[in-house]
Amino acid sequence: MNEKLKEQMIKVSENFHIVSEEYCTPVDYKQKKVLGDNKKCEFCEHCVEKKCDGRNVLLYGCREAYRWNGIYIYYCPLGLTLIASSIADEKGELLGGLVSGPICMGEAEDAIDALHGPEIRDKIASRKARTPQMVYSLSELQKNATICLTGTTNSRIEKHFYDQAKYLSTLYTEGIRFQKEGMHSVYPIGVERKLRDAVANRDLESSQALLNRMLAYIFISNDYDMEAILPRVTELVIVISRSAADAGADINEILHLNENFMSYIEEYKTLEEMSSSVMSLLLRFMSETFDFAEVKHTDIVYKTIEYIKMNCFKKLTLDEIADSVYLSKTYLSSIFKKETGQSITNYINNVRIDKSKSILLLENSSIIDIANACGFEDHSYYTKVFKNIVGVPPKKFRENRGKIRHF
Repeated sequence: MNEKLKEQMIKVSENFHIVSEEYCTPVDYKQKKVLGDNKKCEFCEHCVEKKCDGRNVLLYGCREAYRWNGIYIYYCPLGLTLIASSIADEKGELLGGLVSGPICMGEAEDAIDALHGPEIRDKIASRKARTPQMVYSLSELQKNATICLTGTTNSRIEKHFYDQAKYLSTLYTEGIRFQKEGMHSVYPIGVERKLRDAVANRDLESSQALLNRMLAYIFISNDYDMEAILPRVTELVIVISRSAADAGADINEILHLNENFMSYIEEYKTLEEMSSSVMSLLLRFMSETFDFAEVKHTDIVYKTIEYIKMNCFKKLTLDEIADSVYLSKTYLSSIFKKETGQSITNYINNVRIDKSKSILLLENSSIIDIANACGFEDHSYYTKVFKNIVGVPPKKFRENRGKIRHF
């Protein structure tokens, strides 16, 4: 990233802060650092979340924005909202980005309840809460600002299709070379070793080139017969996935990606489709090897919490919740328990009971109606859960006007 672009990014971030009244931090992704003399924001100064590394939170946002077409809205370890927009060069390579926030999105009371410590509670209480629509509008403005900085669209999708054409061209070239040199009869174990090493060392460019060579061998040695090729490609995917796990990728996420790939592998009709899918899977494996696991998990947990809060009044299944954050239910359950100390089911029950406590004190609805309104299909189960969490049945809670007496 040249000095002129850095200066422009700093200037844009300052102007964005003046107009929006939200922090805006310019980030150099290549150098893994914040640009200018930006200090920690007033929230971060009082953050008690030990897992939070401010720099990694920013870098993670820029990388995800790059993957998701230039913009990404996510959560910091405190549960506050961040907006990241990526900046790419003319070749489509990620240079850095702008990250706005932390922003209090939604009801300020909900954000305050999730915070720890009086200093940070006072800080968030003094800030204006933003509606989801306002956050979305800010993200659009920020995305347009980053596009203007380099004149490129940051489109990860456009880059993917450009790269895919390049990969297929390379694959064709490698196929001709294998045939000319008569190498298709001998398994290229040396190439496989180099591929494993490249993935383990997080060398994306070498990994792509070596993967093409392996695919070329598999296609030619099996006479381009899709039925014969499928098991060989499956074996290759397993080799790559193990190397990604060795490089630090979360094994549960790797297994989930493998399961998804295997469930669709027999639907591929052409070698082009097969090549594109395997290359996309490699990119996903490589992205999982970055050192942002804790940040990613925190972001996923807060998105899960947000989904539960928005949908707690209706029947919720673990499958539905996992689908909302694009993870397997097993993997989501694991990281949710690790981050929050409780299961998703327990958390849902706590959210529903908190909602019902307010209704009990403000309305004269029956216990059955309140149970149904808060997502409990069985009022006797609601009563049991309420007593376990609050200490008294809902009827006694209402009679005591919310005052719990311990004997």
